Amino acid sequence: MGSRFFNFPFVTTIDPTLDSLVCADFAQTPYLLIVNVATMACSPIAHAIAPGSDCVLARTVLAHRCEALIANALTENAFDILADDGVTRYAATSMSAREALEAMERRELDLIRSTDGSGACSGSHHH
Repeated sequence: MGSRFFNFPFVTTIDPTLDSLVCADFAQTPYLLIVNVATMACSPIAHAIAPGSDCVLARTVLAHRCEALIANALTENAFDILADDGVTRYAATSMSAREALEAMERRELDLIRSTDGSGACSGSHHH
């Protein structure tokens, strides 16, 4: 029986390339990149910023069954959607998507345990 996740992470970015910076705010990200870490091939998904679109983004991550998200600050609703489904959330401040993926592989990224993108836990959700 296979895993419910694929091994491809999502990265929130300013532009649709691996050389783009990781977006500081999940709800305001222009793009989500699905990245095959074995080949570094990426598939961008454009994000139309609108009220409630943060939840649409979080559900997009779930629909693609990605096991990890590299982002920064998350809204409470998006955080809960991702945490409740067991998606690992990593913070990558001031890094390109490529740098963040490399840091994730080296286990150097901090986990996002609260909506502000920090590692401090602030609720009763799953990590």
